[in-house]
Amino acid sequence: MFEGRQLVTGQALVSPALAAEQTEDDALELVVREHARLVYRVAYSVLRNHHDAEDATQETFLRVLRYRRKLAGIRDSRTWLARIAWRVALERRKAPEVRLEDEPPARHVSSTEASADEALLGQEMCAVFDVLIAALPAKLRDPLLLSALEEMSMADIAEVLGINPAAARSRLFRARRILREKFAALPGRL
Repeated sequence: MFEGRQLVTGQALVSPALAAEQTEDDALELVVREHARLVYRVAYSVLRNHHDAEDATQETFLRVLRYRRKLAGIRDSRTWLARIAWRVALERRKAPEVRLEDEPPARHVSSTEASADEALLGQEMCAVFDVLIAALPAKLRDPLLLSALEEMSMADIAEVLGINPAAARSRLFRARRILREKFAALPGRL
């Protein structure tokens, strides 16, 4: 249609194909800027390792780059990206990798006013919850992580996991109930 013509964008003359490519690149860059942290957090919630989550984030955006032509037709890019990140992270979790060392997840004290005892107690509580959450069955753990860590809505959780919203709500309710019971049964509750 516009094959022989050129469009004026700014001060330069640009072919329609180049203008369309620039528009796609701009849209892709905007998606990366807006959602990079979300993609990383989703990957980290599955993998629980900083380096693996970074790799999964890069893989997610490589897939988005590969399918960038579909980006214009996506109605909710946040959920679409979370779903891709979730699948990439699950694939990475299933694929065994040989590591020279496993590092524990970094724990940061959010308050500079906390004493050393309070900071240690907070770290121990996080470690206990990590163990309790990791002990949950995957079908209960996944909605809990997406809800608590990623603050996703039930509709988004259902879409990411490929289940209906009622099932997502039910699984989240059961996961919270099991965590509450296990935490109540802990000796001394820290």
